[in-house]
Amino acid sequence: MYQEVRSGIVYGVAGQLIHVEVEIRNGLPYFTMVGYLSKEAAEAKERVASALRSIGHPLPSMKITVNLSPANIRKSGTAFDFPIAVAFLACLGLIPSKELNEICILGELGLNGMIRGVGNCLPIILSARKQGIRRFFVAEEDRKSLDQIENTEIVFMQKLEDVIDYFQGTFLQDSQIRKDIWTPEPSLENFSDMKGQLHLKRAIEIAVTGKHHLLIAGSPGSGKTMAVKRIPSILTALNDEERLEVQSIYDTVGISRDIRDNRRPFRSPNASISKAAFLGGGQEPKAGELTLSNFGILFLDEMMDFRTECLEALKQPLEEKKIQMNRLGRNIIFPADFQMISAMNPCPCGYGLEDGKCRCSYHEKRRYFKKLSGPLLDRFDMIVSAVEQPEKMEEETPETSEEIAKRVKYHIQKEQEILKGTGYHFFSEIRSADMKKLCPVSKECMEILNTAYDLKKITKRGIDKILRLSRTIALMNGKNRIASQHVMEALTFRNTDFLNEVLEYGR
Repeated sequence: MYQEVRSGIVYGVAGQLIHVEVEIRNGLPYFTMVGYLSKEAAEAKERVASALRSIGHPLPSMKITVNLSPANIRKSGTAFDFPIAVAFLACLGLIPSKELNEICILGELGLNGMIRGVGNCLPIILSARKQGIRRFFVAEEDRKSLDQIENTEIVFMQKLEDVIDYFQGTFLQDSQIRKDIWTPEPSLENFSDMKGQLHLKRAIEIAVTGKHHLLIAGSPGSGKTMAVKRIPSILTALNDEERLEVQSIYDTVGISRDIRDNRRPFRSPNASISKAAFLGGGQEPKAGELTLSNFGILFLDEMMDFRTECLEALKQPLEEKKIQMNRLGRNIIFPADFQMISAMNPCPCGYGLEDGKCRCSYHEKRRYFKKLSGPLLDRFDMIVSAVEQPEKMEEETPETSEEIAKRVKYHIQKEQEILKGTGYHFFSEIRSADMKKLCPVSKECMEILNTAYDLKKITKRGIDKILRLSRTIALMNGKNRIASQHVMEALTFRNTDFLNEVLEYGR
């Protein structure tokens, strides 16, 4: 007697289908499990034997072999109890074996036959759907994190007998799905609280619209952190595909998040974070802060306080939007499609951009900036200075987050209409090979850029970044082509004096 069913594990942030094979044949009574198992996975044989005995179908006194394939992947967790038990029921002729070919089964078993949740089913279900599986048996305890998935048949079961009842047509599943409308907690942060800093507000709106990476350098108390903390109030909502992927990532890490939550992630890690927690990894790879920021914002407050190894490790994810690792001979890919926004003081005392206030020596500044490499800073599309402004420069009626959010949503819709069919979603994603086609410029604009390059205000990579930024500004100004005023404004959002100082060309 032989039966195969499908189950799965989470590896990194993605699901990996596992084939559960059960063979029962004549011989001395013996139960063995193979397939590179962890201790808790190997203990499944005791739970399965007791669960089957509790429902009146004990294992026969024969030689039993259970194999979890592929054998080169370490199997951890308790999600294999339920599929192993179902395979045994098929071997005993209690359920039809052919119908199990298109079903993925996940769940832990109690000794009394009760099915318990495993907590991270969503990544496995999403991976299995890509391989054509549309029916799943999972524990009732996991309903809360799965009942909003469409175009998928998920059967929630409470006890092992429910499997037999399901195939006999007598199983009555509780079809109650939460009908309540999910509403996020009201945000206490609003741009109407900010007075002045019009240049910084404009920079933030441009950055969010075009998904441009932004660095804000400013004095203490100038409003850097205050402004960035209000960015979530103007972000657009996740679409259904993005929402499920974000939920899947959070499930693998064990962070609580409602599956109906369509807000973009906003992660602000502490500066003392380790490289493994920042990038992800470990013996059993887990997602780090970069992956938890996927489709959202990664905010590095006081960026200069982060470890150098963390900052330098950002260069690849910023370019490729993913993190590649190798563990035990297997390549693991963590998604890292985030927008980075950082804030920093311009020098150790914080007042390097204000005349007469800085107390730092030239050598202190050099030691301070040595932590940041030029290639990393060149990956920021926008470098903006923020200084404390006097009362007379305040706005009379500051705009609210709701007003800014409406503009951002409208402009992003227009942006995605323009880029439809190109493979891009934001102007910041346009590669150099497509710049001439998607960001055409006049000779006058190129002369401005070439002059800036000759004066060492921007680098070769910086020219493309200015063009992408100019395209976003043109869109926000209602124009279809980049004009000289758009390029000039884009150059004001790339503080070359500060960049030159960091690169040791300035004071």
